[in-house]
Amino acid sequence: MKRFFYIVLLILIVAGFIYVYPEIEWSSPEVRVKLESDNLGTRPFDIEVLDSGKGLKNVTVLLAGDHGESILVNKNYPEGVKGDKITIKLDPKILGIKGGAAELKVSAEDRSRLKIFSGNTTTVNKKVNLDLVPPKLDVISTEHYINHGGSGFVVYKSSPDTVKSGVLIADYYFPGYKGHFTDEDVYLAFFAYPHDVQADENIKIFAQDQAGNQKNTGLFYRLRDVKYRKSDINISEKFVENVMIPISEENNSGASHKEIFLKVNNELRKKNNAKIKEMGSNSKDEMMWQGAFHQLSNSKVEANFADERTYFLNEEPIDKQYHLGYDLAVTKRYPIEAANSGVIVYADDLGIYGNTVMIDHGMGILTLYGHMSSIDVAVGDTVQSNEIIGRTGQTGLASGDHLHYGIYINGVAVRPIEWWDEKWIKDNVVNKINEANGEFDSQKEDTSSQN
Repeated sequence: MKRFFYIVLLILIVAGFIYVYPEIEWSSPEVRVKLESDNLGTRPFDIEVLDSGKGLKNVTVLLAGDHGESILVNKNYPEGVKGDKITIKLDPKILGIKGGAAELKVSAEDRSRLKIFSGNTTTVNKKVNLDLVPPKLDVISTEHYINHGGSGFVVYKSSPDTVKSGVLIADYYFPGYKGHFTDEDVYLAFFAYPHDVQADENIKIFAQDQAGNQKNTGLFYRLRDVKYRKSDINISEKFVENVMIPISEENNSGASHKEIFLKVNNELRKKNNAKIKEMGSNSKDEMMWQGAFHQLSNSKVEANFADERTYFLNEEPIDKQYHLGYDLAVTKRYPIEAANSGVIVYADDLGIYGNTVMIDHGMGILTLYGHMSSIDVAVGDTVQSNEIIGRTGQTGLASGDHLHYGIYINGVAVRPIEWWDEKWIKDNVVNKINEANGEFDSQKEDTSSQN
């Protein structure tokens, strides 16, 4: 009888094991708190939870601080969630909690029966600093007159907790630079009103702190309408064969003339412009230039900025692009002068632009010289205004010897003619810097007299 009892007990144990074992999971859920820093501000953030075994049973998020302990999330998953990442979005603005030191506590439990009454639990505790107050921001400069497709300049002041600031317009961002005034919290920023942005887009100045809190303020300005030309350009099959195939980066076997044209004029152009954007976005934090930029001597503007060109092949319209610079006509292999002082950041072939030099003039300002027959400078060289950097040519997508000249702000093309104008430089840049410095000097004098 005793032996029979042990046999029955063993059978029950084995049967129980067979029943329970599939419900057992040895690994715990994975938890990730997606915060960019230990500062928790008004910017929403995510918590990601993943269980690849039996599935999630519960996720709880608590915030503990001087206020006590608040339950932010307590969510059960009756059916379990297996293999799929759960993303919990939290918006600190709706927490109703004051700033200060706190601790974020995240707990995730799975549906494993390893512990009989509870599953595997992962707990992540993260100390944070609650900062829900955005930086202060004030625009100092005045008289902002901007041409559509042209350049702008602004001086503004932001509070010391600012870690990122600049100008926003549509999807474009232009960074601000500090350390150029007697007041360390004052910034300056060059920006573009891009030719492809609608005239009703507003310009905003913004400042952001370490916690992600952002302050935006509008900029009072007047936008002048500029009419850009439209033109039709007929492309021959011979031009495709002699000019476009040699600069194409792909195997064109079996491709039609139209397909080859689009690979170069469209796809390669985008790639080349992305390189220009990269160069312009890594500008030095100093103003290396002075005064008006220099137009190539003895040159004549043949093709204007932002010309809208429709390309025809065999009488069929096949592409449309904007010409983002000036074509400057001179004699063949004419010496090219640097438009202003700066540092060479690019000196190589650049697809449709052929042999190309780019000069960084600081604070996002970059000039480009394309279609060159020869390059006489190297990356890293410092050049002065009017210094020879090479000679004109017809490399790249060019039908004759000329210089393609462009000027960019943070990689965005702008009207070169403004930068050639000494009065424009004085009114829009120099005077604003001097006025800002004068305002700070007078503030210092007032403070000294009061003391």
